[in-house]
Amino acid sequence: MNKGDILGLIRAWSLLMTLAVSLVGIGYAYHLGLYYGLRIVYSVMAVAGALLLHASVNVLNDYYDFIHGVDSPNSPTAVYRRQPLVMGTVSPSFVRNLGFSLIIAGASIGVYLTVMEGYLILALGLLGVFLLYAYTGPPFTLKYRRLGELSVALTWGPLLVSGFFAAASGGSLPLSVLLVSLPPFLIMFSIIYANNYRDREYDAKAGIRTLAMLTAKYGYQIYIGSLITAYIVNTALVITGILPYTALATLPTAALIPRLARAFRDNAHDIDARTGLLYTIYCLIYGAALIIPT
Repeated sequence: MNKGDILGLIRAWSLLMTLAVSLVGIGYAYHLGLYYGLRIVYSVMAVAGALLLHASVNVLNDYYDFIHGVDSPNSPTAVYRRQPLVMGTVSPSFVRNLGFSLIIAGASIGVYLTVMEGYLILALGLLGVFLLYAYTGPPFTLKYRRLGELSVALTWGPLLVSGFFAAASGGSLPLSVLLVSLPPFLIMFSIIYANNYRDREYDAKAGIRTLAMLTAKYGYQIYIGSLITAYIVNTALVITGILPYTALATLPTAALIPRLARAFRDNAHDIDARTGLLYTIYCLIYGAALIIPT
C-alpha cells in the first residue's frame, strides 16, 4: 500500500466540495452578524469533522460496492479513478477499518462541539453519520434503493450548510438557512444523478436500482433542470432579500452549463467530476459573496 492508495480511497479531490460548502454556512452566519469570538475555532473544528466524515463515506462506498460486486476492473468509474480495492493493492478489511475509523474521528469532533455549542450540533451530526453510512451500508443501502441521489444531495446541501452555520453561530438555525442551502442541494443532486445515469446499464447488471435508472427517459431534462433551478432559486433569494445582492456573483458560473449539457449527452465518463467542479466553484463564490460587506 502507498500514499496513492490512501488518496484514492478517500478521493482527496472530492474533499474540496466539502471545504467549499463550508464557506456557505459560515458565510451566511457572518452575513447575519452571528460569527465572532471563539466561533472561528468551532468553525474550523466543524470543517475538520466534516472532512473526516466525507472521507469515510468515500472509503465505505468503495468497500460496500466492492463486496456487493458493483466495482470491478470493467466498471465505468475504473476508467478515470484509482480503485485500490479493485486493483488488489489493499485488503477489504483494511478499507473497512479505515472507513469506520474516519467516522469515529469525525464523530468525536462532533461530540466536542455538542458539549460546547448545544444539542443541535449533535442532531445534525447524527443525521449526517446515518446518511453517510446508509448510502451503501447494510441494511439501508440507499444507493441501491433509488434514494442515493436524494440522500447525498440532502447531505451536501441542507445538512452541511446547516451544520456549518450552527457551528459558526453558536447553535442557532433560522429557517432561512435551509433556503440558502437549496442551490448547493440542487447542484449536488445533479452530480450524483449524472454519475448514476452514466452507470445505469452497468448498475442494472449488478442488480442496483437507482433513481437515474427509473427516470432515464427524462435524464437530460432532470440533470439540466436541476442545474438551472439552482440559479433561479439563487436569484429569487436575492430578490426577496434573503441573500445580499453580492450573491448574484454566482450567476456567471452558469456559463458552464452548456458544456456540461454536451458532456451529459455524450455520456462523458467524468461527467460527475465535471459537475463537481461547478459545485465547488459555485459554493466558493457563493460563500465569499456572503462575507463581502454590502
